[in-house]
Amino acid sequence: MKRKIVLIVLVFMLNILWVNAISITNTLASHYNFVIKISKTKNINSHNILDDIDVMLENNLTYNNEDAVTIGGKINNYLKAELYGYGEMIAKYSIANNMDPYLIAAMIIENADCEQECSVLVSQCKNVGKLLYHEDSIGEVSCFGGYYQKFNNIDDSIKNYIKYIRINFYDKELTTAGTMYKSYKKDVRWVFRVNQYIEYMKNSQPA
Repeated sequence: MKRKIVLIVLVFMLNILWVNAISITNTLASHYNFVIKISKTKNINSHNILDDIDVMLENNLTYNNEDAVTIGGKINNYLKAELYGYGEMIAKYSIANNMDPYLIAAMIIENADCEQECSVLVSQCKNVGKLLYHEDSIGEVSCFGGYYQKFNNIDDSIKNYIKYIRINFYDKELTTAGTMYKSYKKDVRWVFRVNQYIEYMKNSQPA
């Protein structure tokens, strides 16, 4: 009987410690900018966005007099490992939703951290934008039971990231790295890196 009581007390204490650990981790993640926060008051899936296959079949998409295929080729010069080859998709979905494809690509490059290989978040969970998981959101899956979302493939991840940027920034008229960074919880160094990637891509030749 005493053993059972001791075990019950131990289990109770471990549960308390686990809950506290999660709370502390969330606080640290928020304070030190480990993750991108998504407002729980907005259901991204309720917003309309061009995200079907017809976008990829569209041949007349242009941005500043450059066609999407050319832009995609330029973007591909800076996409590495698992992301290579997704330049045209990033370009077309960004342009179809009235967004700067070079900016979106630069932000994905910054988040994905792909050199010779991508981070585990990208390689295993296909999450290119560090989008968070919310257990109360229907259809979302946690990456290894943690704080980030897991996607079935890179395509879905890119489309969801573009949707996230549009709703949280473009719809609020924040359309450049310089106007986004405070709301995006970044600093001026992030602005410099993103703008540098944009210039590199714009001035390159299509891959």
